[in-house]
Amino acid sequence: MENSTRSFRYEWEYYYVYDDTVIVFMHCIFFYIYSIVIIFWIILAAFVGFLFLGLSLMSRNANFPK
Repeated sequence: MENSTRSFRYEWEYYYVYDDTVIVFMHCIFFYIYSIVIIFWIILAAFVGFLFLGLSLMSRNANFPK
């Protein structure tokens, strides 16, 4: 008697007909890196400014013992 359950082997092949290389311009990368650094320094300066403002307002309203 012949075995009725055959095992089929499926193979899939994908063919890409388009060119998937990405062209990256170096000046775009430098502008992106510099923008991240500039945003970091602006956020850091804003944090220090708000910290100074908050500490100066707290010391102005504090009741120091004489």
